[in-house]
Amino acid sequence: MRRKVSHKKAHKAPNDLRLFVPFVLFCGFFAVVCSVQARADLNQKQARKVIQTMGGWSLPSDSVRIRSVNSSGTEGAEVKAEIETVFRLRLSAGHWQLQELRTAPDRWERLAVIARAAKVELPSGECDAPPQFARSKAVTELTAKRARCLVAALFGVTLPSDDVRIKEVSPFGLSIGKESAALVTALVTADFRLARNEGGWRVTGFKSGTRDWVDVSDLPLAIDQAKRSAASDDLSIIAKALSDFRRDRGYFVVADKESVLIDHLSPKYLARVIRVDPWHRPYQYDGQQDHYSLRSLGPDGIPNTPDDVVVSSP
Repeated sequence: MRRKVSHKKAHKAPNDLRLFVPFVLFCGFFAVVCSVQARADLNQKQARKVIQTMGGWSLPSDSVRIRSVNSSGTEGAEVKAEIETVFRLRLSAGHWQLQELRTAPDRWERLAVIARAAKVELPSGECDAPPQFARSKAVTELTAKRARCLVAALFGVTLPSDDVRIKEVSPFGLSIGKESAALVTALVTADFRLARNEGGWRVTGFKSGTRDWVDVSDLPLAIDQAKRSAASDDLSIIAKALSDFRRDRGYFVVADKESVLIDHLSPKYLARVIRVDPWHRPYQYDGQQDHYSLRSLGPDGIPNTPDDVVVSSP
């Protein structure tokens, strides 16, 4: 009887191994085994997962559609994919501008921060009411054509092209302060270079439209550095508003919450409402009549650590 049980286990082990290896690969780790499956080229499912989570993002699985995968051995590949992207736009001074990109169901990234990290310029003025967009009732109406022009300019795509298609333009009526705003869902086709090392597959290059390949290996770190700069800029603006408030009142805002501070400063001393830092966390404020401290918790989200961005009263 023991021999029979042992015989079954001996046959079961290879099946368990075949189930285990794909799971390990999917999670981005490499098992130290010399199996054909562990050496397999990048497949579409793996490519989609890597692109979904590039740069710490968390895109929905159905927002990434793999068009093709061309492997260059087991350590590199080029992938063409269509990405469903959602943008937040604002109408400021008569010009529609792409402001933010949704990188997770409840998270938005400022395009200005991404552009600063990538050392590129955001397009400006390419879609300001050219004749083909002026057929609507309002010259500044955000039509699908205008939205397509804006997204295409961002990705360097020359229209007409199927590389940029508009899926939806949100109903008008959204507003941020005195500025009109809208959401645009676009389908953008781009190329990605992926490389594999002991840590798994990762995106190393990006190409869209007529532009050359851009090395994005260090982009997450560069984005964090750009966010630190943006947080410092935000805190400087709030500090200036606090100085103006004290000049009029003779004291700083007394509060232990940044939300209360902004309510006191806006709109007289602060033209733009600033609630959260570039990591999407509330700014911290601790203020007394004669001194204050403003703080972003930085990338780690933990107070009083070396990566905090802090501005204090003189």
